[in-house]
Amino acid sequence: MGLAQTQQVLAQLYTNTELRKRFFAHPHAVGAELGLSDSEIQQLSQLSVQEVNVFANSLKWKRLGEVRELLPRTVRVLGKNFTTLFWRYAETYLPQGIKKHRKDAMVAPRTAEGIAFANFIEKVAQVEGIDPAWVSDLARYEKTWLLVDELHRGLQVCWFRYPVGSLGSTDANLSQPTIAVWWRFSGRSHLHHILLPAPVYFSSAFLRNVSSDLRS
Repeated sequence: MGLAQTQQVLAQLYTNTELRKRFFAHPHAVGAELGLSDSEIQQLSQLSVQEVNVFANSLKWKRLGEVRELLPRTVRVLGKNFTTLFWRYAETYLPQGIKKHRKDAMVAPRTAEGIAFANFIEKVAQVEGIDPAWVSDLARYEKTWLLVDELHRGLQVCWFRYPVGSLGSTDANLSQPTIAVWWRFSGRSHLHHILLPAPVYFSSAFLRNVSSDLRS
């Protein structure tokens, strides 16, 4: 196994509590499952379990703190459930870069983590349900802010079932779908944004096609 693959296994040990427990309890069996050589298994198994656990825990808290800064409104709405969901996410998702709108560019790892966790919230909300019901729209709205901030030039249009600009406030009209528009004329220009009440017959698929056409 090459250096990159070994580092990937080490990252899994730091992020996945169950895998870490299994490896230190049965290093040769679990190491073989992970594709490690005998020498690599011996090297990793000699690590201090206590030190690995301390580092893994501090890494998770650091990641949580960074994501809280990226999704502040979602944090306020979910409260303690935000942290609970993040611990679930952090057990299986490794921080890594994701592609920008330009094929040859990458989003910063810190931003990529916020985007990935927002995707996780949306998935959990869809499969299991999360209160309030509109929190997945709010997470997707904040995620889109992170994505479009990397947009050098173009336009992004998104449809939301709820009024994402006022979600969390007492005067939010939850029956009002919303269209969110972001645009930037050049890499050095200001990122513009506007929220508009959406006709209910507008679909998210239609708006994705519009956004794609205008970026091309």
